[in-house]
Amino acid sequence: MLMNYYCYIFFLPMLMVTNLMMFISTSWFSMWMIMEINMISFISLIIFDKNIKSEMFMNYFLVQTLNSYFFLFSSILINYINMVELMLLMMNLSMLNKLGMPPFYMWYLKIMKNLNWMNVLILSIFQKIIPLLILNNVLMYKFSMIFNLVLMMLSGLYSSIKGLSQSNLKIIFCYSSIVQMGWIIIMLIFSEMMCINYFMIYTFIMINLIMLLSNYNINNLNNMQLIKLNNKINYYLMNMCIFSLASMPPFFGFMMKLIVIKTMYYYLPMIMLLMLIMNSLISMFFYFRLLFNNIMINSMSNKLNYKFINQINKYNYKILLFSWLSIILLMMYEIM
Repeated sequence: MLMNYYCYIFFLPMLMVTNLMMFISTSWFSMWMIMEINMISFISLIIFDKNIKSEMFMNYFLVQTLNSYFFLFSSILINYINMVELMLLMMNLSMLNKLGMPPFYMWYLKIMKNLNWMNVLILSIFQKIIPLLILNNVLMYKFSMIFNLVLMMLSGLYSSIKGLSQSNLKIIFCYSSIVQMGWIIIMLIFSEMMCINYFMIYTFIMINLIMLLSNYNINNLNNMQLIKLNNKINYYLMNMCIFSLASMPPFFGFMMKLIVIKTMYYYLPMIMLLMLIMNSLISMFFYFRLLFNNIMINSMSNKLNYKFINQINKYNYKILLFSWLSIILLMMYEIM
């Protein structure tokens, strides 16, 4: 446990620094180097996670390494051969694989359900930054824009449907991450600023949710009532975050999707807009399952884990402070 704590102190700042370094990187090779340092930093964090078995750790390492070398290979050849579109496609697919997007999401699903909540947060948010920044450079080409637009629409539809039948919260948030990344990549095609806004809002919401679930040691839908039994304010804050992820008005997720659809109205055919709206509606039911399960299940009949209730009371004020701070910052950000 102590080793795990020191590991976070040393490697988490390194992981954040590599994300920041990517913003000032100007060459494909420097991007690859930063990406490798970032991968080593995250592997150093998950290697001490007691839930991760050695084969899962190796699976993650091999997937990330293979995609990194595909990226390096295509970035070298793009300047020397007359097959620019093929090399861009290889770069694109390697970054989508690193993001865990369909059809390359199975490794992402397997590792997410076995990580602790802190590493779930890192993998679903902060490990997405570098692949997204590289994709931003690839999306300057028309071929990549069309390819990603179609693939993200299909990915969002597929992930929303798959998430409807899940009860494990980590798997649910895995599919949620895929759905949200689809929207973020679509925004990246049309406006970098919209993409940054949406990613910041999504990050604040996920930090709040995962802090709650981590401190109450909740891993299953049936155990979410533990929050309500212990602290109703935290329960309502959790519901607000879920409503925002579901893009319900007047929450921030709805505002951002409304702006995106309004912007894309001038660029996309109506059939594509309808498909995006349909994806959003399906994902809305996907998130509502989290709320309906809380409302409908009789708490007296659940086999809840109560032994942590007294221990986690001391964390309530921290969650409350961060949650309200996030909401205030988001309101100010929207007004600006």
